Parts: sequence; C-alpha cells; structure tokens
Amino acid sequence: MLRTHAPRTARRIGVFATVTMTLPLCLVSCASPGISGPPAAELRAATGSDLLDVQTEQVYHVSEVQLLAPIDTTELGADVQDQVTPSGYMIMQDGVITAAELGVSVAGITEATFVLTEPTVLRREGRDEGVVYATGTLSVNGLEQHGTSVRLLPSVLTDRAAEFDVTFAIPGNLLMAGDHPGIEEISAHVALTAE
Repeated sequence: MLRTHAPRTARRIGVFATVTMTLPLCLVSCASPGISGPPAAELRAATGSDLLDVQTEQVYHVSEVQLLAPIDTTELGADVQDQVTPSGYMIMQDGVITAAELGVSVAGITEATFVLTEPTVLRREGRDEGVVYATGTLSVNGLEQHGTSVRLLPSVLTDRAAEFDVTFAIPGNLLMAGDHPGIEEISAHVALTAE
C-alpha cells in the first residue's frame, strides 16, 4: 500500500510545482508597459494657410530685352536696340529662382549668355527682397567666366509675368578676348512671360 500512495503524492507535488512556476510568468507578461519619453508635439495650421500645399514650379520665357547701358557708344552704334535678340528662360518655385539662362545677341557684337548655377531667393515669407545677386557662368565669345555675379532688381513678379533690371560687369579676361574692349558693364531690362 505504501507503494501505491507514493506515486500519487509525487504527482500532486509535480502538478503544484508546475502551477506555482507558471503563475508569476503570466502576471509579468500581462502587465502593460509604461509610457517613456516626453509627449509628442502637436502641429496645427491656421485656416486658409498654405503650409501643407505643394509648391509648383513656374516656368517663364524671355519675351523682350531692352538694353539700358551702354546705349550711346561708338562701339555699339545708335540703333543698337533694334539689333537685340533675346533668348532664355527662368524657373521659379516658392519665391526662389531654381534655374535660369539668359542670352542676348546684338548684331555686330559677340553673343553673351548667363546660366544660373546657384538658387536665388527673390521672395521670402511674402515679402520681396529688393535687389538680389545671382551667381552663375557668363559666356562671351565662347569663353566662360565661372562665379560671375549678376545684379537683379525685380519690378514685376506675378504668376503670369516677371520683369527685372539686370546689370553685370564683363570680366577683364572676356573683355580682352572680345571685339569691343570698351564695354565694361551691360545693363538691360528683361521681360519674361509665364507658360
């Protein structure tokens, strides 16, 4: 009889041991994790704000260039304005010129081209910046001058049209290579029309 009671007692101890071992594991795994770290910030935009609007590119093409200086020089002649042929474009996004190329060809004078190499901010937070300087590559008679600064004074800037007074000095190495070494600075009024 002692032999039959011993296995039952061993079974009861084994069952009891299994229950007591698994109970704490269940309690630990069922506990919810605590919140750690600072609370997240909440962003709100005012009604009518364009904060979340995707800003689109606006492409303008040069429609007219009026030469302002030099205008009455013996190098260019009196009727130089009638001989100006403009070309080029400008891409704006959110008040910043992201790409631009301006070419001016005058009969009897070597063609000059300016290509923007760095974005130029024209408008910031709803206000115009006034006179700004654009940096790019100036090419005259096939010779290039990198890092040339061009002065821009916007007079019209809408989603349909843009107008600037553009002034730039011709670098000395390009003057020496050109046909008209007396011209040191060119100033023009450039009109552009949006696509």
